[in-house]
Amino acid sequence: MDPRPAPPPRERSLRPAELAGRRVGVWGHGREGRAAVRAALAAGASGVLVADSRPVDPASLPEGVTATADVADLAGCDVVVRSPGISPYREDARLLADRTVVTTGTGMALAEAAAQGVPVLCVTGTKGKSTTSALAAAVLTAAGRPAVHAGNIGTPLLDVLADVGDRTLVVEISSYQAAAVPDFSGRGALTSLAPEHLDWHGGEATYFRDKLRVFTACPERSVVVSAQARPVAERHLDPAQLVDPAEVLPPGLADRARPVHLPGAHNRSNVAVALAACALLGLDLAASADAVTAAVAAFRALPHRLAPVATLGGVTFVDDTLSTTPVSVLAALDALAGRPVTLIAGGQDRGLDYTGLAATLVARREEVAVVTVPDTGARLADDVRREAAGAAVRLTETQSLAEAVAAAIAGTPPGGVVLLSPGAPSYNRYRDFEELAATYEHVLADAGAERL
Repeated sequence: MDPRPAPPPRERSLRPAELAGRRVGVWGHGREGRAAVRAALAAGASGVLVADSRPVDPASLPEGVTATADVADLAGCDVVVRSPGISPYREDARLLADRTVVTTGTGMALAEAAAQGVPVLCVTGTKGKSTTSALAAAVLTAAGRPAVHAGNIGTPLLDVLADVGDRTLVVEISSYQAAAVPDFSGRGALTSLAPEHLDWHGGEATYFRDKLRVFTACPERSVVVSAQARPVAERHLDPAQLVDPAEVLPPGLADRARPVHLPGAHNRSNVAVALAACALLGLDLAASADAVTAAVAAFRALPHRLAPVATLGGVTFVDDTLSTTPVSVLAALDALAGRPVTLIAGGQDRGLDYTGLAATLVARREEVAVVTVPDTGARLADDVRREAAGAAVRLTETQSLAEAVAAAIAGTPPGGVVLLSPGAPSYNRYRDFEELAATYEHVLADAGAERL
């Protein structure tokens, strides 16, 4: 049984206008935190205090904004906007929620969108949410329903509210953001579910509950769900809220709308979920079938999601650095079935189970070679050897990405693929997945690979 209770009940969704004349604290000065600062100043806050464990250059702060390294200082604020990366389960977060009002940028933005009557689609899932939300926005726009794509994709919701106008807002929602939004009542889409971010949520059951919390107030038949995610979704949501894609897709559309540039069964599922979500928003898919199918056919993989980045000696190098779970690695391998693959895997250890991935790698040892990097690479390598039970496997343990790429180049035949799909976050050695991807491309360039 998951020992973690629900997020602090005093965290609630305010509208930005409610910050007017109040002393506002912003906890975290990353992308979302800076958006919260801008929103507070635009609303007419009497002052803004930023708290971040990393030094904040006072010269970088707008007039009326000060900074502190001590989160306890935020207790003197009337309202605190907590950034998504800070878990509400932390003791300092609980203490702060007991002493003042805590909200989030996502909660505020969705409350404002609801008040303005903006149509909103929230898309979440362990994997596939970026592709699905981006595709839904592209399909809506192509069919004459202009959409704004924002959220976890990299554009804070608070930064786009003023420019949404009469467009639909398509929002990618992370589990961190979903956990703090209990009152969203628009339309939703759920792509997949597998354990992730257990250090932030504190356990698998809490992760699933937090992930789905954003949909708890949605009406009946308002959340499209993939077949993979439905069993877990039914444990945390009212089954009457859930819609299978096949229930709303016109006959034959799924066969016509082929994702030419998105390989794999998981991407075909993402397409079905995206199209069904558009239908829930009122788009007549049958009447706009030509525009819809053209938009799907033209849609290309987003950066860092099974994206080919270079070639060398007939070998293709693929960046799948947003793959941070064993399940997403398996999806990538399925998408590349039929080609020799060298998998580079490993990253920050968050306690996920790699035995299922190891078993699959052993079963596919004729087609897949494995090169590991720290930290989880050592555990994956041990699991592979254990599953192999003495059978020959192509397994190489390395201590750096450069060493791993060199081993992959040496061992991958022409026509094959080198797949960087870590199955873990990269924070143990890199700032984020983008720095890992940039390092990968730099190592490839040094090896003489041609960039695609």
